[in-house]
Amino acid sequence: MMARVGVIGLGVMGYRVAANLAKAGLLTGVYNRTRARAEDFRRSYPQVEVFATPSDLADRVDYIITVLSDDNAVSAVVGNLLPHLRGKVLIDMSTISPTTSVSLAKEVSNVGGAMFDAPMMGTSVDVEQKRITVLVGGPKDRYAEVEPILSATSGRVVYVGPNGMGLYMKLAGNMIFAIFMNGLAEAINFALRAGLSPDQIIDLFLNISGTRSPSSSLKLPKMLNSDYSVQFALKHMRKDTEIMIREAQKLGVPVPLTSLASNMFRMSEGLGLGDFDVSAIAEFYRKLSQQR
Repeated sequence: MMARVGVIGLGVMGYRVAANLAKAGLLTGVYNRTRARAEDFRRSYPQVEVFATPSDLADRVDYIITVLSDDNAVSAVVGNLLPHLRGKVLIDMSTISPTTSVSLAKEVSNVGGAMFDAPMMGTSVDVEQKRITVLVGGPKDRYAEVEPILSATSGRVVYVGPNGMGLYMKLAGNMIFAIFMNGLAEAINFALRAGLSPDQIIDLFLNISGTRSPSSSLKLPKMLNSDYSVQFALKHMRKDTEIMIREAQKLGVPVPLTSLASNMFRMSEGLGLGDFDVSAIAEFYRKLSQQR
């Protein structure tokens, strides 16, 4: 019998995850806080049901995928779902605090369900092209159930360890990305102010520099062209860095560069850049230069 899967949260990433599952014939239904977004999804995938509440969805599926914005959103949804999770599997693909996720997993287990943290490494473009890597933490004896579902929307699925470990790996990966985005924006701004042309800067960072990477290939053109259409929102990067700092404090490890990057993202939000792509950090450095 084919797994019945429901998706809660149709944001930039969740919509694309749900679309991949629908194309694979796995998706039973969706729920989104703004119903118009869910109805828009159904117009593209008429075989998928739109549910009025998360509880309604949970009662009709075996596997519930959540793709939500932050700890508070995930905690609220899981809290409301607890009476409906006996015998169910909850797969949270959000990026939240590992501490919060582990606590929620215990609550789900106590009512007879199972929970996995399964954050994504990659952008919305990667989700569309099924190139993301999903990092999974949770009960190993149930992993074989969720792996085929996650494989339907990704290029690679990695079992990392017990609950919370997928999130720790995701945060470590995003930590270097957050720092790199600031470094790339700073270097581009410096090069432009010094008189280098955009073509020279592209050649430098995509062909000459030892720091060339998929991230620079993806974000450098956006920074140079002021194309801040969202692949991964700046406000979510700021949120992730704040989680990193809190978790680092609990672990007793220093994260000075992450703390500095977090401050840069927070100030960028203050300039109204939060809803744009993370590459909009380049605009923050430009604005600082213009004040001279």
